[in-house]
Amino acid sequence: MSELRQLQDRFAAALLAPGGDPGGLFRGAPDLMARRFALYRGNLTANWERALANAYPVIRTLVGEEFFRALAREYGRAVPLAEGDLNRFGHLLAGFLENFPPVSDYPYLPDMARLEWGLHQAHYALDTPILTPQTLAALGIEGLDGLRLALHGACTLVESPWDVLGIREAHAPTGAPWPADLARTSRALVCRPRWRAELVPLTAGELAVLRAIDQGETLGEALEQGCDADPDFDPAQALPRWLGAGAFKSVPNSQPHREPPHERDASS
Repeated sequence: MSELRQLQDRFAAALLAPGGDPGGLFRGAPDLMARRFALYRGNLTANWERALANAYPVIRTLVGEEFFRALAREYGRAVPLAEGDLNRFGHLLAGFLENFPPVSDYPYLPDMARLEWGLHQAHYALDTPILTPQTLAALGIEGLDGLRLALHGACTLVESPWDVLGIREAHAPTGAPWPADLARTSRALVCRPRWRAELVPLTAGELAVLRAIDQGETLGEALEQGCDADPDFDPAQALPRWLGAGAFKSVPNSQPHREPPHERDASS
């Protein structure tokens, strides 16, 4: 290992360790160097807090700014960022919260984190083509049962035994009331049909279908699972909703068949 790499590793370790001693890293009076190093540590933890706050505004409101600041420090030390994109910093927060004793009295927080991360991820997802009703119709009804679809990169399926949808609504500008019953199942599709990430509530049947599609089942097989999960599931209503939400990637070679140009068009 090069001398520079060793120095960088020591610097990073001192930053991540609470009260880490930068001794030997800098020249000058030890007290002065410690104060200067504290500025680096402060900038690091401030970046952690801003990155998490950008992805998890509802959780920040739920726990309060002081607790959230401490949470960002603990998370950053436990899950160091392995890439340069701070927008990816919070991708493991839900799992971290599941094993973080200070929030054990709030069991809905991990699923709230999954919901918020889905919205955050949808915002930054690539703007790849979606499957439209026109391209689906061009495939012909005969081939739909065996069709294999894929969820769009902006989409995430969310299911929780807690009313995380209601909690989020209670923190929206609409000012919805706090849920009367937190132990209420939430099911939703996170999507980005246009320029803003959205939540589409799902029935048990709809979630079963979309989950089966995400696992590689054909459309016909997935629809059967939806009917098994919910006798009231209606594919004729659900499929247009999903297409309108931009739920699926565009299907390769699904462009409508076009007749060859007329002779006079070809000669013009």
